[in-house]
Amino acid sequence: MKSFNNKVAVITGAGGGIGGALSKALAQRGCHLALVDYNPDMLEKTVSTLTDTDVKLSTHIADVTDKKRMAALPDEIVAGHGRIDLLINNAGITLQKSFDTHSIEDWERIVNLNFWGVLYGCKFFKPFLEKSADAHVVNMSSMTGLVGLPAQSSYCATKAAVKGLTESLWAEWGAAGIGVTSVHPGAIKTDMMRATLKDSDDIAAAEKNIEMVAKIGMAPDVAAEKILLAVQKKKMKVLVGKDAVIMDAMKRFTPGLIHGLFAKIARKQFAGARNQ
Repeated sequence: MKSFNNKVAVITGAGGGIGGALSKALAQRGCHLALVDYNPDMLEKTVSTLTDTDVKLSTHIADVTDKKRMAALPDEIVAGHGRIDLLINNAGITLQKSFDTHSIEDWERIVNLNFWGVLYGCKFFKPFLEKSADAHVVNMSSMTGLVGLPAQSSYCATKAAVKGLTESLWAEWGAAGIGVTSVHPGAIKTDMMRATLKDSDDIAAAEKNIEMVAKIGMAPDVAAEKILLAVQKKKMKVLVGKDAVIMDAMKRFTPGLIHGLFAKIARKQFAGARNQ
């Protein structure tokens, strides 16, 4: 997709963070938008940043874990926009909890949103994307989809699944003219971690992680530019942030070192939790 001008993009999780930044970046390029989120207030917040654009906007309240709602969503969007050229499966959450303290309900919550939400998007939007002469799908994975981090088992597992799904679709859908990109951001200055802070094993430790991201993380608008450049170049995978690049290199070239470091962090963290 060399140009976004006069295209129609669907963005899930458009109410904030990277989703909001992508909305603004695409609108500035003349791309019409169908913004999807489960939170109407957050959607309106994103819309308020687009008042100086003349692209066509529509908002759609939808929970990406709701199969029936996701199945109906493409027709709803096409009724207003006429077509769909770009799908960005961006919605997702994380929990800062050990595997032992993850309940089955925690796993169901994370898997439903981070994986099934992406799968529903790909499955139900594919027939409409095939009608575009220049279609593309962006699936939001993570740096943690490349390497398993302690206290992030559900997030790592689902983001690795998104990576694998995306690579398969890249191979399969290329013949149909649909580009597919897996995005692997490192630390990005969003509210994703804060959204589930109260569910963390160690709230104080989680708050420190949030503070660290605020200091070293990439701004969402910068991340959005890198993602859109990857779409234009039809990349299968894009690493967003120096930390993601470093993590990927260490995983490939010194896996024992990086996993040994995480094991030490886990032993220290969980030993402290048991002694509390």
